[in-house]
Amino acid sequence: MDLITRIRPVDRFVSAMNVGFALLWLGALGRVAFAPGLVAAHAAAALLPQLFSCLRPDTRGATRALRELYPLVLVVLVWGELGLVREFLHAVGNDPVIAAADVLVFGRHLQSVWMPAMPQVWFSELMFGLYGIYYPMVFGTPVVLLLLGQRDTARRIVFGLAVTYFSCYVLYALFPVDGPSHTMARYAGPLTEGLFYRLSTGAVHAGDSLGTAFPSSHVAGAVSMAILAARWLPRRVATVFAIEALGVALSTVYTQNHFAIDSAAGVLLAFGVQLIAVPALDAVLQERRAALPVPPLPVYPPPPPDRGRR
Repeated sequence: MDLITRIRPVDRFVSAMNVGFALLWLGALGRVAFAPGLVAAHAAAALLPQLFSCLRPDTRGATRALRELYPLVLVVLVWGELGLVREFLHAVGNDPVIAAADVLVFGRHLQSVWMPAMPQVWFSELMFGLYGIYYPMVFGTPVVLLLLGQRDTARRIVFGLAVTYFSCYVLYALFPVDGPSHTMARYAGPLTEGLFYRLSTGAVHAGDSLGTAFPSSHVAGAVSMAILAARWLPRRVATVFAIEALGVALSTVYTQNHFAIDSAAGVLLAFGVQLIAVPALDAVLQERRAALPVPPLPVYPPPPPDRGRR
């Protein structure tokens, strides 16, 4: 069976996540006006693998790319929905609990004191630059791999990233934390004039979702990408990604977007997901797929010969 027609472990996982979010909004029917639309949207997303299984084996171009990358597209779309989950299904966030835990573990709120203690412009720009590089590193890598024809590697990385992000999303839906960028005073000084500061904070404000601070998905995604790179990409690339992941883990705190405990939780979640959850899920879902009957490939008639113009 051609790989484009197969329902893969990542498909089953993403479908299950969509069913879960559909059930979440199903419980909000009658209380939230747009809940029926979100139930329908998640139900449709859960059926996407069945739709993709109808594609011709020789499908190429944008449709083929969408078939490979759609889990990450859904990651981005559901991210925008998490703020609605926080706003309409939770009266308040759990920030007091996480803020107290941050002080208990680190002795103080490091995100409040680090930037004022190191006011050098070059260091600030480095930290905000590292924070912003996260986006092309995580979401651009699978695209580049597809362009290079490395589809199998791209699929493995998409699967690993999808499990990481949806694991974060389940935690956000059940235990939302707004984070220090929403609940505490931010730095207001000369460092706010830097180029990378303005680009990074502008991107955060444009795409932020309330209730998504603990654990840091920025850190979880970057560390997951580094682990996946160590497993599937050349060593020099994996080294660069490991350095960037460390930079993201530090910069989320320096830029005052997260408590230090958010960053630490993101690191732990990434290692737990990539070293335990992803191999276990892959084995279970592969075994389940192998137990299912394999439908025959559809037979397509050959195209008519080109006889030229008459």
